[in-house]
Amino acid sequence: MSEKALVITGLTKRYPGVVALDSVSLEVDRGEYFAVIGPSGSGKSTLLKCIAGLERPDSGSVHIFGRRVDGLPPEERGVGLIFQEIYLFPHMSARGNVVYAALARGVARAEDVAREALSALSVEVRMGSLPRELSLGEQQKVSLARALASGARLLLMDEPYGSMDPRTAAQLRYEVRRLAKSLGLTVVHVTHNQEEAMAIADRVAVMRRGRVEQVGPPLELYLRPKSIFVARFVGGENNFLEGEAVGCTGAYTELDIGMCVVRAFGEVKSGRAVIAVRPEKLRFSNEGFLEGRVEAREFLGKVYKYSVRLKDGRTVIVKSRVKVEPGASVKLSFDPYDAVVFPYPPEGLEEAVRYE
Repeated sequence: MSEKALVITGLTKRYPGVVALDSVSLEVDRGEYFAVIGPSGSGKSTLLKCIAGLERPDSGSVHIFGRRVDGLPPEERGVGLIFQEIYLFPHMSARGNVVYAALARGVARAEDVAREALSALSVEVRMGSLPRELSLGEQQKVSLARALASGARLLLMDEPYGSMDPRTAAQLRYEVRRLAKSLGLTVVHVTHNQEEAMAIADRVAVMRRGRVEQVGPPLELYLRPKSIFVARFVGGENNFLEGEAVGCTGAYTELDIGMCVVRAFGEVKSGRAVIAVRPEKLRFSNEGFLEGRVEAREFLGKVYKYSVRLKDGRTVIVKSRVKVEPGASVKLSFDPYDAVVFPYPPEGLEEAVRYE
């Protein structure tokens, strides 16, 4: 038996003038909650549609639980589909929608299975209600119950909480993860909401321009990005300091950034390089090696966000609980372990971090 729930190899999909998927390869383990994020137009929804059979790839293969399915119609792939738009039969009750899914797949004891699926999602008390009588959260739970009742072991979710208010979405996403883990289901969840992906996924794939930039646990993507784009995209903010690599010591590179020589994690032996350091990793310090002046301050609730112009004219973002007045001269420092170094991108830094 294959240990992988999903294996995608060399998947390519082209539209007129656009390469939506460019030889994408991915593996998802059984029972894994796997998220896919990326800017608009990166190919994440096209990827999900090719897995589901709603789009036919130009080349490549899709295996689900060891069976090649890229030539099969959606109904023969054994997957459950959940979208942002909730497609329930408006004339059927919640129970009727779920029972129908079970009957259509030939599931034995369809009525019992439907009741169990609705109960697992805590909507059994509303099983007699029509979709219009349910809240958006309840409707999406019925949609999930329908997928469970159909016997699907792989759930494909495309922005499933996009139409809900933040509180309902946050509550439901944890409930769905708990249920998936308890039932041993595998989930592939496409979302533009990074917070959502980072909070619930075992691993996350970051896509850009039809390619997978990096796959890894959320913390790894945030602290150890493998590309400048991932460093910029994941978390939404980062500071980039350009300089010249002057040597390596162990796991660290020394970089002359003009104002001083700094150290960062990673290896660039020579030439132009860029370090990325998160705003919360910069700290105010009397012994700091980056000198500048606070230009602006915002209060974000738990921390202050500062815009600091360095003496050489570059601007960095700092997030800190320390209150510093605008106009104050400051010194900043960071731990070399908290900064990551990259070779300077041949296309230029601005192009390397551009979202599309």
